[in-house]
Amino acid sequence: MTVNKELVRIGNPIVRAGNAKLVLPEYAMPDLVNTTIPEESDLYDDNTVQQYPIGTQLIMSFKGIWRYSLAGAAMAAVGFLKGNYTQCPGKAGNSVGAGFEGALYAAAAAGATSCQIADTAATKNLYQGGLLVVYNDTDSVYEHHYIVGNDATDGTSTTLYLLEGFAKDITASYGVTVYLSPYYNIRAMSGGYMSALGWAKFSVASGSYFWLQTAGRISGVTGASTWPGQTQYYRDVYCNTDGSLIGYTAGYQRVGVLLERTASDYGDNDIMLQLDYPEG
Repeated sequence: MTVNKELVRIGNPIVRAGNAKLVLPEYAMPDLVNTTIPEESDLYDDNTVQQYPIGTQLIMSFKGIWRYSLAGAAMAAVGFLKGNYTQCPGKAGNSVGAGFEGALYAAAAAGATSCQIADTAATKNLYQGGLLVVYNDTDSVYEHHYIVGNDATDGTSTTLYLLEGFAKDITASYGVTVYLSPYYNIRAMSGGYMSALGWAKFSVASGSYFWLQTAGRISGVTGASTWPGQTQYYRDVYCNTDGSLIGYTAGYQRVGVLLERTASDYGDNDIMLQLDYPEG
């Protein structure tokens, strides 16, 4: 059975309970249509069994925003920001579980909600929650499409299923880039080529699913040699190469803003994390 025949359309994907809101994708596999609002304890634990679609958003009033994520490696250290470890498709290459860059395997007509790419190794729903970009210079239209799922490769090509149909005819000569969900391969920050996406308040096992906090008030993040707030006027906070917090450093990624008054001899880590926005 192909994935498009298995997917369930949720309809209204927003579930509310008290001060919490769960935002599911419009389509999901039947076993992941979960409308249970996570409890507080779930935000401090991981699980080897997937319970929600990757990228599902949890919004808790006065607390913050979380994304349901998959750990690509063990993250034992607590107090460090986490990021997307998957390299962009053009660098990582095709058929290596990192996305695709090239052209469609076959042309797709306007209105089509599926297409094929020459990924010869893709597993089932590897691309679920990902993004397809089409560089159509003929019509001067660059289309963006959310991917709701994909079939496992047949050894030659992989079929992707899209949330909405193509606006234009797409030939096999147009350039396309297909990205995985950014929450599919979360790991500890390492070096200067990763982007921080959020914070986990506990140790996470490799291959497990967990809630990554992406926005809202947080504290407890490890500081770098110079803590945020030790330099006057610099209230924005940045991610150091290891995921610790640091004050303004040219070229580093901004992740939020300080909430407390500080001093030249005493910085702080109580911040408003700003790596996401409310869906729905």
